[in-house]
This record gives sequence, C-alpha cells and structure tokens, in this order.
Amino acid sequence: MKPPSPQRRFPVVLACLLAATACRGEVVPVWPADLAPARKELLVRALTFLAAHPAVPYRAGGADAAGMDCSGAVAFLLGQVGIEPPRSAHGQYQWLEREGRLNRVPADARTMEAPAFAALLPGDLVFWAPDGPDPAAAPAVSHVHLFLGREADGHAVMIGASGGRGYRGRKLSGFGIVDFRVPKAGSPTRIVAFGSPFPAAPAD
Repeated sequence: MKPPSPQRRFPVVLACLLAATACRGEVVPVWPADLAPARKELLVRALTFLAAHPAVPYRAGGADAAGMDCSGAVAFLLGQVGIEPPRSAHGQYQWLEREGRLNRVPADARTMEAPAFAALLPGDLVFWAPDGPDPAAAPAVSHVHLFLGREADGHAVMIGASGGRGYRGRKLSGFGIVDFRVPKAGSPTRIVAFGSPFPAAPAD
C-alpha cells in the first residue's frame, strides 16, 4: 500500500500531538483554521521538540538540546523547517526588516488589544528592546520569541528560551512555553516589532 503523502499525513500528526498534549495537562494552543501549513509545521515541530526535550536549560550562546538562549532557540526551530536565520535576536530583526516582513509596534501599544497586534499570527517572531526616551530611535533588539497563539480560554502563549519568564504564575527557565504579555507603560522593555519567518505566498 502506498504511504500517505506528507500533506495528508500532517493533519493526523497534528491531531495526535495535540490530543496527547491535552491528556498530559500541558499547553494546547488553538490555531486559526486557515493558518498556513508552513506555520503549522513550524509550531508542531516546536511542540514535538519540547515534548521530547522538556528540560533544555537556558544557556547563553546555546542553540541545541544541550542549552539555548532566546535567539538560539529561534534559530534552532527555524532550522527544523529549512530556514537559516541570523544567530542573534538583533540580526533576526534586521533579517525580517530587509525581507520586508517586519511589523513595527508603536511605543504606545501596551496591550494585546492595541491595533498594532491585530496582524500577529502563530508562528511570528516577536522582538523586544529596551524602552528608551526616543521612540523613533532604531531599537537595540535584546530578546526574541516565537508566538505560539492562544489557548482555548484566550490566554496568549509563546515558545522559546529565557532565563526567567513564566507560565500562568509558574516561573520557568530554559526552553519552553511561557505567557505572552505586552509590557505595560513604564516597563524597562517593550515589544518593538513582529514578523513572519516565511516569505509571502505568491498572489493568485
């Protein structure tokens, strides 16, 4: 019997992964029905890696299962789907800027309800930088994570590596799923941009 094509097999793999995740009481994101297959593949690979390696520590300069920092985690995950981004968070920001795939976030966008976040999709890279006195100045990007989406109750989450973010009140360190929160006014950092690691689909 001819094996199913990767395109037909993918929904089955996704359903099995999310069902198993739900049974273990872990984070189960709910993705839009029309989310692009390339984005779904990236997110499923990220969740699959986390399931197989639940204790990857935070390690500055790391980009594999032995330890990761924020941009190392993004570089590793994108590498799983054949994308080779720059290694640093700032380099990844500049990469999407050069590719014309960067959505800048104004300094006054301080909640997820801000219009600037209306285009944010699961699979986007999100960038943070110190909040300086001149919002028009070029940001010195210091952090990046992969937006994972929302859970059934609307709680927004992201996946990547950090040294002390948390999930629903539980502090975590290393590679994993954490809350996606927009820094409030007065915070030392702010979200400066987000963007797709995938080229735009050609017009019909």
